[in-house]
Amino acid sequence: MSRGLGDVYKRQMYKFFVYFRGAAMKIKITSGENYAVLGLDGAMLNSLNKNNTEYLWQGDAKYWAGQAPVCFPITGVLPNGEMEAFGKRCTMKRHGVARINPFEVLEQHKNSVTFVQRSDENTKRDFPFDYELKIKYTINGDTVTNEYTVTNTGEDKLPFVIGGHPAFNCPLAKNEKFEDYKVVFDKNITKPCLRPDHHTGLVNVFEKFDEMHGGDTLSLVHELFEEKDALIFENCEAKSATLIGKSGKGVKIEFQDMNNLLIWSAVGNAPFVALEPWTGLASCNDEDGLFEHKRGMTVLEKDETASFKFKITMI
Repeated sequence: MSRGLGDVYKRQMYKFFVYFRGAAMKIKITSGENYAVLGLDGAMLNSLNKNNTEYLWQGDAKYWAGQAPVCFPITGVLPNGEMEAFGKRCTMKRHGVARINPFEVLEQHKNSVTFVQRSDENTKRDFPFDYELKIKYTINGDTVTNEYTVTNTGEDKLPFVIGGHPAFNCPLAKNEKFEDYKVVFDKNITKPCLRPDHHTGLVNVFEKFDEMHGGDTLSLVHELFEEKDALIFENCEAKSATLIGKSGKGVKIEFQDMNNLLIWSAVGNAPFVALEPWTGLASCNDEDGLFEHKRGMTVLEKDETASFKFKITMI
């Protein structure tokens, strides 16, 4: 048994909050009647529940099997899946190594849980750098705080970007449809957005889209995502966005520590919307081919640490 699992079972109080679904360990954190469920696989959200309403997309391979992966040390894709970082070759699939490698439970309380992933031979095969990644979830009332803490545990510089990818059921209420929803920012968006290529995932920074028309509200229609991928609000002027339906149900995401917000849904009339706060972007066509020069890159020296957080509020 791993150290993280051992810590959980040593504490009697945790038996009410730990359970298994299939072979995967799940942890439930609570605040009053509200709760979140986290999976040890990928250290990601599996459920967000308020008043018996499930807010988080539950995954469906017909549209998208994911739910809320943590993107590290890349957000999006690299050109042909590879790039050089400080002279080292990196080969990573979409959204990086963290989501596909093991985590342990570091600490757990009634309303919070912290996971940790430390670089090993598996992560270093694709991303040859030493790191420790802690992911902490805390629920207070209607709000779940997602906090990422990255430490450089090696001798060499550690380059990375990081981001969340939570997707939410849309619609949330009966007798509603996707088109009854909108995303409302806390400020007018005056800059046009970027959109990745549907097939490659790469971004043409010279092709811009004025979807907001200088306003603060994006009305949702499925057609918005059929021919183009996500809407990328780079260096976003706003720091919160609310997905809200005509019933008043929705989610608010606050992303003060993240420069970028993406809004995405899958093709084929998918019944969800992802609101994704990222520090970086997928690879862009104006880059020089060096990983450390990518947009939004954080570079940590030996023993340095950086933390980033965002909040999800169920409405």
